[in-house]
Amino acid sequence: MALRAWCSVLGLLLASVAGGGESAYVNLSGETMAQGRAIWLANCERCHGYGVAGAPIPMTPADWKPRLEQDQATLYRHAIEGFFGPRYTMMPPRGGNAQLSDAEVKAAVDYMTGLARHYINQQEQTK
Repeated sequence: MALRAWCSVLGLLLASVAGGGESAYVNLSGETMAQGRAIWLANCERCHGYGVAGAPIPMTPADWKPRLEQDQATLYRHAIEGFFGPRYTMMPPRGGNAQLSDAEVKAAVDYMTGLARHYINQQEQTK
């Protein structure tokens, strides 16, 4: 819970400085994506929107290209069980919210990977 509170405070500070907002988090088509987006905004964005504790930012293609090479089951497992990555990065189990079901975590992961793919495709189209 302390990590979640810390991420919330840091996220608010960064948003006020960086001008962050929901506009970068595009709506992706489909009911699962809409549910995932709502869960992501309420639970994941405070770290993944700003790179807290090394969280990969979906709007930064370089953060996500290597992760998207993994199968979706691995990404689900890391999000559900937690994960310690390279260079002292870490993902707490269920994003620090033990109340999230596996299905909710998976919906948030689906949205975040969809968002990352959106920005990767956007970057590739501008080359």
